[in-house]
Amino acid sequence: MAKEFNYTICPVANASYIAANHGFLSEGLKKIGYTPVRLQTLSKEHWKEHFTYENDRLFREGGNTPPIWAKSRGAEPVLIGINLIPGQQAIVVRADSDIKTVADLKGKRIGIPDRINATIDHQKTATIEGFEVALEYAGLKKDDVEWKFIVDEKPDFPDGTAKWTFKPGLDFEALDEGRVDAVFVKLSASEIVLESGKYRKLINLVADQKSVDPVNNEWPNVLTVSRKLAEEEPQVVIEYLKAVIRAARWAKDNKDEAEALLAEQTHGSVEQYRRAYPADFYKQLEPNFSSEGLESLQTRATFLYEHGFTDSVVDVSKWADKSFLERALKELDEEE
Repeated sequence: MAKEFNYTICPVANASYIAANHGFLSEGLKKIGYTPVRLQTLSKEHWKEHFTYENDRLFREGGNTPPIWAKSRGAEPVLIGINLIPGQQAIVVRADSDIKTVADLKGKRIGIPDRINATIDHQKTATIEGFEVALEYAGLKKDDVEWKFIVDEKPDFPDGTAKWTFKPGLDFEALDEGRVDAVFVKLSASEIVLESGKYRKLINLVADQKSVDPVNNEWPNVLTVSRKLAEEEPQVVIEYLKAVIRAARWAKDNKDEAEALLAEQTHGSVEQYRRAYPADFYKQLEPNFSSEGLESLQTRATFLYEHGFTDSVVDVSKWADKSFLERALKELDEEE
């Protein structure tokens, strides 16, 4: 009988989604007698493990806030890969607003979603950091604007299902009603709202990385695994990584199919996905441990601690375990 493990993937474009939805994952793990089971197919009490890591047999790829938060609280996700996800991070205003640049936000009200019932409010962390980066870029200080926290009582899975979809939240409702002057939105969701014609983009924080450091929840994207599984069944981790790497390499040669999957993953159309990500993004999906990725993740971990979202500063240099990726790459080279 095949052994099972769980996996969960955020709705941010990455190779794990391609691996899981194009057969690389099931085919690769079947060879060693394992079956991957998507976490969200389990009963509802397990869904929170996407954030808490209270699961000894879990792989997760996606935003960095939950694994950093969980590790700071004593969980032991092992960091086995990093990737810089250059998806759009946008500050938007209403289309009829007289605000033309980020500098014009001085004295204005910015909307911060505050999901008080979320296990860890990754959207709140992303919005705060997005605005802080934008304000610094424009030469403004944090107290140059009015921070309006918009309480949202929805839980992690507000529609009662484990399927993630994008719907404009209460921060956009506040923007529509004139209670705030600007909000933050990212990835394909940014193009979904802009396509409505109701809003106008002031800045995309990843467009000019020489001027702006776009560290945020998805910059970098991280791949992690439960420590118990990594320690007791390391070959599973190696085979999982090999499947993800194969998926990333397949994407380079299969642009249209890859982009269709990534658009599906990010809940947008292919055109919305293409406007939200760089033209060559499908070539950049392979996990790695670049110095830029490690530095960006440390910056993010420090931000989360300094803003009270985590209980301690996670030391990324000690957290990263490069051995699994090195062994996966070596085995792939030998196989090919």
